[in-house]
Amino acid sequence: MKSLVLKNLYNYVTYFMILVLFFSKALPNVGLIILTVLFLINFEIDAFKTNSYSKHILLILLFYLVIKSALYGNLSFDFRVYKGLLLAFWISILLYKIKDIKTLKLMVLIGVDTCILISLFLISVFYFQTGILPFSNTAEVNKLLLLERPYIGFIAVLGFLLSLEKAIIKSKWHKLYIFNSVVLLAFILLISARISIITVFAIAGVYFAFYFKTKWYRKILYALGLLLLFVGVVMSNKNIGERFFIKSNLEKSLQEASDYEPRIVIWNCAYTMTKKDDFSLLTGFDGYQKIKNNLLDCYASSIENQSKKEYFLSEKFNTHNQFIDFYLVGGIIALLLFSAFFVSLFLELRLDFFKIAIVIAFLLFFIVENIFYRQFGCYLFGIFTLILLQRKENE
Repeated sequence: MKSLVLKNLYNYVTYFMILVLFFSKALPNVGLIILTVLFLINFEIDAFKTNSYSKHILLILLFYLVIKSALYGNLSFDFRVYKGLLLAFWISILLYKIKDIKTLKLMVLIGVDTCILISLFLISVFYFQTGILPFSNTAEVNKLLLLERPYIGFIAVLGFLLSLEKAIIKSKWHKLYIFNSVVLLAFILLISARISIITVFAIAGVYFAFYFKTKWYRKILYALGLLLLFVGVVMSNKNIGERFFIKSNLEKSLQEASDYEPRIVIWNCAYTMTKKDDFSLLTGFDGYQKIKNNLLDCYASSIENQSKKEYFLSEKFNTHNQFIDFYLVGGIIALLLFSAFFVSLFLELRLDFFKIAIVIAFLLFFIVENIFYRQFGCYLFGIFTLILLQRKENE
């Protein structure tokens, strides 16, 4: 009886943690603490066991970075980043006890949908008051969304995939899931979330190339159709076109991107600092403090526009790319390990399209964001790593 009560309580606390994740920074931590206590009360060593090469590779990466940081005496500063990776691992361990993966996915989907619906309500109120949809302006649009645009676009992609997966299951709810998929896709287009739009088209391309059974020449036609559809979406929607810096000619487009896309400056600074004498190709810089200082020095010296320079220095932008981030702090060793993690994931999950689609979504998002810098990102990574790698029979 006690065991059953603890099991049900564990499940309900997990669902609570997932649902509040999209609306609060503090409440998920409360759920995490309660789950940790319940986990220790009914401790299972099996939760630490895994046959996944992907998780082993990620653990090796974490151990390498922590040991390297400790040897250089920078662990206290660098741990601000590494604790995010540790958090993701701990969440995946805690959720090992959840055997009903279908319900777990449903809770994630409900959380995503609620977050999107509230954002749509705020957008509607703003539109009726002003008559405009300001989705080409990052600063203004973030005030209308519960999460920053890249992150709410990202969860909309994850929700779209979860909903689409449920939609193909023949049940009395499959039409509702189809409708939900359409709403989430429309939301991504509405808010002009660039990386999310690219991700959806990339996933569709992978599906037609590797999972859709048809003649090779038809696959080429589908690929061309997707490309034309992508161009049509970008060119036909003013907000999306501006987000992709579409101007009258290539030169103006490149100039616009250079002026308004922070990553062009950030990634150029990241490349520049790899030319410094204290950067090791094999092991990178000695820690994140050096990387942070180098980025700030680069912003101060390379940005000519004074207001833009002050903006970059006040925001203290990180690398906005997890691969570049690991390369700078851990050299080619860390970069290869993180890349190997994704290669291993693709090999392990290649037979399941929806799992591969989620891997692609995370891969592309890692290219434009440092997920491990954000508590929210670490929670998502821990939850979806479990969903991806959990035993097949539990689904």
